[in-house]
Amino acid sequence: MSSIRRRAKKSAVDKQLSNWTKRRVISWTLFALAGIVAVQHLLAHAGFRPIPISMGGQDILLGYPMAIGIAVVGGIAMDPNPRI
Repeated sequence: MSSIRRRAKKSAVDKQLSNWTKRRVISWTLFALAGIVAVQHLLAHAGFRPIPISMGGQDILLGYPMAIGIAVVGGIAMDPNPRI
């Protein structure tokens, strides 16, 4: 591939990802983690328990309050002035 094509391709990728700041990536990663925690907790109550902790421990440590806490931290980490 010629260097001109390579630069054009890199430029297209940069244009697509230019709005994704580090804060935005961190924020959406935390939102995804909160969703995973909530789904895992729902599955634990449905009977599938991949984490070997009692249900009481999961309710306190890994339950919906933890998912909400992670989501709140993700909201706080979000860029206050997004470039859309």
